[in-house]
Amino acid sequence: MRKAGAATRPLPAVADIRAWLAAADDRPKASAAARAFGVRGVEDRRAFKLLFKQALSGDAAPERPRREGLPPVTLFRVVRTDSDGQIRAVPERWDGAEPTPEAIVVAGGASSRLNTGTRLIARVEETGEGWLARPIRIIPEGRGRDEPELCVVEADGRGRLSLKAARPGRELVWSITGEPPAGLAEGDLVLAQPAPSRGGPRGRDFRARIVSTHGRADDPAAFGLAMMAALDAPVAFPEDVLEAARGLPEPTLEKRRDLRALPLVTIDGADARDFDDAVFAEPAGGGWRVVVAIADVAHYVRPGSPLDREARLRGNSTYLPDRAIPMLPEALSNGLCSLRPDEDRACLFVDMRFDKAGRRASARFGRGLMRSRHRLTYEQAAAAGADPAHPEDFAPLAHKLFAAYACLSAGRAKRSPLELELPERTVAFGPDGRPTAMGLRPSLPSHRLIEEFMVQANAAAAEALLEAEASGLFRVHDRPDPERMGLLAEMAAKLGAAAPGARLDRPRDLNALLDRVDDPTSRAILSELVLRAQARARYAADCDPHFGLALEAYSHFTSPIRRYADLVAHRALIAALDLGPGGAIEDVETLEATADAINRTERRSASIERTVVDRYAALLAEAHVGATYEGRIVGANRAGLFVRFHDPMLEGFAPAALLPADHWRLSRDGLAMEGRSSRKAYRLGDVVQARIRDADAGTGGVTLEIHGGQRGGKQPARYSRRRPR
Repeated sequence: MRKAGAATRPLPAVADIRAWLAAADDRPKASAAARAFGVRGVEDRRAFKLLFKQALSGDAAPERPRREGLPPVTLFRVVRTDSDGQIRAVPERWDGAEPTPEAIVVAGGASSRLNTGTRLIARVEETGEGWLARPIRIIPEGRGRDEPELCVVEADGRGRLSLKAARPGRELVWSITGEPPAGLAEGDLVLAQPAPSRGGPRGRDFRARIVSTHGRADDPAAFGLAMMAALDAPVAFPEDVLEAARGLPEPTLEKRRDLRALPLVTIDGADARDFDDAVFAEPAGGGWRVVVAIADVAHYVRPGSPLDREARLRGNSTYLPDRAIPMLPEALSNGLCSLRPDEDRACLFVDMRFDKAGRRASARFGRGLMRSRHRLTYEQAAAAGADPAHPEDFAPLAHKLFAAYACLSAGRAKRSPLELELPERTVAFGPDGRPTAMGLRPSLPSHRLIEEFMVQANAAAAEALLEAEASGLFRVHDRPDPERMGLLAEMAAKLGAAAPGARLDRPRDLNALLDRVDDPTSRAILSELVLRAQARARYAADCDPHFGLALEAYSHFTSPIRRYADLVAHRALIAALDLGPGGAIEDVETLEATADAINRTERRSASIERTVVDRYAALLAEAHVGATYEGRIVGANRAGLFVRFHDPMLEGFAPAALLPADHWRLSRDGLAMEGRSSRKAYRLGDVVQARIRDADAGTGGVTLEIHGGQRGGKQPARYSRRRPR
C-alpha cells in the first residue's frame, strides 16, 4: 500500500547493486541495501529483494576472502537470522587470527528450534558461498547439567526419600543431598539442583539438593507456578512496579479524537478480564468501514520506566488453565488498560475501509478516547449474528459486524491463508476448583470474525510502519522446510491426492490438497506432514513475509496488554505518525535484541502452558487406568507411538515394548512403526484399541498398551481451523 501522491523511485539495476556490494566491507543485509537505494513500500521492497539475491548469486558478485578452516564437527551458537531468513551461527570457540567466521545453518525441519543463543553440534562444509553447518544435535535450552530440575519426592519401602524428574520419558532419579526441608513428604513437588555424579558420567549415584518446595505433584495448579520458578519466569510483581501502576490518572480527551459516541463493542471469552480490543462496523461506499480500537498501553507504560522494564522481562502474559500470569500489573491489565463497558478509556485506533470485494482500500491510525458499549462473549455475539430477530439491544451492532466479516471473508478467500485443524485443549473445573474434564475449544463464527478483523489491523500497522520508513518489530513466518514439503508431495502422490510433482509451495495449494482428501486416515497423515513442515512464527526487526497468513508485511498491534511486541508497535506508530507523547522508534540493533528476548519468552510461556495442560490431562487419566478406548495415532518416534482419544479427551504414549510382540522400528519417513517379523505397521492416522496402563500427574505421562491390529476407523471430531499468528 502506497501513500497517496507518493513519488515512486525506480528500482536499481542488478549491476548497481553489485557495485554497491563490492564497496561494502562485508555482506550487508537486504534491508540495509534497500535503505541505501531509497526503496520504499511493500511491493517495491519485495521486488528489490529478488534483485538483491540476483546480485549476490551472479558472477560479478564480490568475492569474500577465504577464511581459516573450521573443524569437521564444531560446536556452534546461533547469533542471528539474516534478511533472507537464513540462520547464522558462530563457533563457540575460535582462536583464529581472522574474525570469527559465520556459518549458515542448514537445519531442515529443525529450523523452528533454532533461535538466537541456541547451541548445536554440527558437521561443517565449505562452499563457494561460505560455511555451511549441518546439525548433528541441538542442545536443549534450559536443561544443562547445572540447571535446576523439577522433581517429585518418592519414598521406598523403608521410608527413604528420593527425587524423580517431573517429566515424561526416561526415568531420572536422584538421592537427596544436604538437609531436606522440614515436613518433606512423598508426593511433594520440589525444585532441585543436581550435583555431579560421584560415579562419573555413566555412574548411577546421582544426587541433588532441594532448592524450594512447590506443593503437591498431583496438583497441576502448583505445577504451573513451579515451572515458572524452574524457568526463571517472574510471577509476582516487584514493589516498585506495583507502585508505578498505582494511582495513575483516568484518561481525558485532551488532543484525542472523541470516539465515545461510536458504538464499539468487545468480544472475548466468558472468563476474560483484560479487554484490549473493541470493534465497530458500518456500510460505507458500497463496502464497509471497520474500526478496531486497541487499549493505549503506551500512554501509561513509557520507555525505560519500571513498568516497561518488567513488561519487557516478561515479554507476554502466560495463561494457565486456572489463572493468568499477566505482563502488566492488574491495575493496568484489568483496570485502566482494559476496555470495560461504560468507562472512558484511552485507545489507539485504526479506521479501515474495505471495498465490496473485501480488499482493504485505506487505513488511518489515530489516538482516541472511547467508551465500550457492550462486553460480549463469543457465544453471545455468535447467537446474535445468527438470529436476525435476536431480542438483545446489541443485536443490530452484531449484525453489522457479521455483514462486514462476510465481505472481508471474500478478500481472505482470494488471499487464501493457510487453514490447519489444530486442537486447542481446555480444562473444565468443578465448584471445588478441581478439574473435571478435558475438551476442545469450539470454533464459532465470532472467533473467526475477531481473528480476521485483528489480522487486518495488524497488517495495516505493518504497512504503515513501512510507508513511514520507521523501524519496528514484525511478525515473520518463514516458508516451510523444502525437504519436508518434498515428503508431503511424495506422500500425497502415493495417496492419490495430488499428481507427482504437484505444486505445494503456497498456502492455497496446501488448503486445496487437504480439502481434496475425504479419507480420515489419509487426511490425518497429510495434516501431520503439513504441520511438521511449518516454521515457527517469530518476531524480527526485518520485515519478511508471513507465509501462513499469505501476507507480505505483518506486525502484532492488537494485544499490547499481553504482548510486549504490540507495545513496541504502538510506540513506533505514535512516533512515526506524530500521534503525541509515549512514542519511540528504536534502532535496528535494539529491536533485534528485543525480538530475540520476546521470542524466548514466547517459547517459554508456550512450553509452560502446554506442559501444565498435560498435567491436568494425566490427572484426569488416572480415573481411566485399566480401561480400553479407541484412539487415533497422531505421532511416532523411535521409542513408540502417540495416540489421541476423542472420548475421553486424552492423549498418551505407547512404548514399542507395549505393542504386540515383534521387533518394532521407526519407518524411514518417520510416519509409522513397522514390525520386522509380522510386516505390520502402525501409521499416523490409524485407529487403534489402546488400554490406559498408567497415568502420572507428577510427570505428565500417560502410558498406553495397544491391542491387536489397526484400521482406518471413523473420523474423530474436527478441531477448530486456525491460521498461524
